[in-house]
Amino acid sequence: MHKILFTGCTFSEDTIDELKYQGLEIIPASNHLADKELIDYLQQVDAVIVNGSEYYSEDVLKAVPNLKVIQFFGIGYQTCIDMEVARKYHKIVMNTPKVNSYSVAEFTLGLLMTLNQKHLCFERECRNGVWKEKTFFDLKDKTVGILGMGHIGYYFAEIMYHAFHANILYYDFYEKKEVEKFHAKKVSLKEIFQESDIVSLHLPLTDLTRGMIDRKYFSLMKKDSYFINTARAEIVDFESLYEALLNDQMLGCAFDGFWEEPVDLNAKEAKLLTLPSEKFLLTPHTAFNALEGVRRVERMCIENLLQFFQTGDCKHIVKK
Repeated sequence: MHKILFTGCTFSEDTIDELKYQGLEIIPASNHLADKELIDYLQQVDAVIVNGSEYYSEDVLKAVPNLKVIQFFGIGYQTCIDMEVARKYHKIVMNTPKVNSYSVAEFTLGLLMTLNQKHLCFERECRNGVWKEKTFFDLKDKTVGILGMGHIGYYFAEIMYHAFHANILYYDFYEKKEVEKFHAKKVSLKEIFQESDIVSLHLPLTDLTRGMIDRKYFSLMKKDSYFINTARAEIVDFESLYEALLNDQMLGCAFDGFWEEPVDLNAKEAKLLTLPSEKFLLTPHTAFNALEGVRRVERMCIENLLQFFQTGDCKHIVKK
């Protein structure tokens, strides 16, 4: 029987009981464990499924020599561990690529439509007795610039092309032949921001992309354009974004996630929240959280762990 800690556990009691028959004992825990609590738990287990806010620092990992596997509940394992530290302490890191990509792409469209069609503004004003029309633009035939043509970028391109006949531009480190069927064109970052009516960010957070999107790109945007970010907030320089919104460099912006989560209202980045929601719309890093997507992530986490414990290997081990 392999013991598995699951922070922010999403399994029902019935599922936990069923997994025992497969040789996995699931130990549910809070999604906000302090380091000492985390170490106490990890000393008892073979693996952990990470769905909480904890960070697997060097101090944590050197205290838990028996921990073999860190399975991230989703894609962005970088938020919970530095791979150099993981390798130093011989920890296997796994994630669940692709499984919630469509959910994030669909959520991206929802953010765009909420901003453009002013749903929140209309709802708030109607409740307060204000019956006032405002204009918005059709998405049909607009130019959509996609930063990062991975799985999420691909699905967003597919949605925008088929639903709205969008003209697709994309920026990526590599040419993506699979999006040629959407007549997508690979261009520079500068061209994306100059030519797009909607810019949608789907790049991974790396040393190269951290702070990549700054004032030199926001200054190129059309005044009647939108910027949507369902990737990591840290890819964007927040001062540059704040200035661009304050100076009406774009119509509005939406983020799923923030520089610090949950939001620290005393942090410098929180001044973005002084802007109205029509300018800066924020959701709590939940784009992946469709019921179907969560079930798919759960299944892949278990498949990964079973494969690793049975064979010593898994196709979803992070190699970077």
